[in-house]
Amino acid sequence: MIKNFTYTIPTIGRISIGEKVDCNGKNLPSRLNHFVITAQHKRDGKWVPHPITDAIAKETKQEKDKITEIPVCLMFNDPDLSLRERFEAFDDMGRMLCAGDGEKARRMCGGKVESVDCAGPDHCEFARTARCKLMTRLNVQINVELTDEAKASSDPLSSFILRSSGFNTARTLHSKLQALHSLLDGKLIGVPLTLKLRQKSTTQSYQSIFYYADLVPAVPLLEAAALAKATAEMMKEAGLNQEKFEAQIKNGLDNGPFEETLEDLVEYEDYLGDDFRTGTPGEGSSPTGDDAGDGFVSIDTTREDTDAGLEGLRKLLQKQAA
Repeated sequence: MIKNFTYTIPTIGRISIGEKVDCNGKNLPSRLNHFVITAQHKRDGKWVPHPITDAIAKETKQEKDKITEIPVCLMFNDPDLSLRERFEAFDDMGRMLCAGDGEKARRMCGGKVESVDCAGPDHCEFARTARCKLMTRLNVQINVELTDEAKASSDPLSSFILRSSGFNTARTLHSKLQALHSLLDGKLIGVPLTLKLRQKSTTQSYQSIFYYADLVPAVPLLEAAALAKATAEMMKEAGLNQEKFEAQIKNGLDNGPFEETLEDLVEYEDYLGDDFRTGTPGEGSSPTGDDAGDGFVSIDTTREDTDAGLEGLRKLLQKQAA
């Protein structure tokens, strides 16, 4: 194992609730009112749809370009492996400089990684000049009957990753996973779940609608408990060691200071805003930007937005253009 190198959870696709669009010459993140499931590569500058999208649409009876619910399951019993939340700061090229948990952080200083105190983006001078924001990553496996095309890219040891810089997604996913972990006696493997898109509006979003991700059991809790217990027993009888598997994944994630590097920029640049390649100082991780679209600025809003929401959007764009 190479020291100071992060071995991440293998992924075969992305789940997103936003995209980047050109707005007055700026490449701004834009929210969507549905999930987009893509491969890990682009064609003509756009993410290529993953073939599993068709299987999801067929099994859940949704339009494939309007998917708001995805059947999923988890790879790990430890919720902190499936969901990772950190404050992360970036330079103007999109390279990660600092990552912390609100108490301690690893920061790149003079070519070396140092351990420093982490006060969060609202109380850290470094954060205000280095585009620090909350970043959440959720790894799940999509739980549908695969088409022949989707089977070709399936892998029992890989996952789909959902990235978000939104406070609501982070809070909701964290609370749900911790609650399920407690209720099911630490057993999450084998429990069918639904990754669901929910609507919300707040004062910070100027009363316009934004979307965030939620995770809910796809079966009643008593049935979920029985499935979790049965799965654990079957894995033990088959000789599958889930504890060692999770320990190996944790060691790989802890082996390096930052989960993603500049090599992964194409994967996460949608969440950095429009200023990260311009040298313009960042503004920290204010809830304003996140609650306006849970990590995505509201550009192509839904038709349900109110006049108050549109006025707020105009103010937001004027502020960004200033």
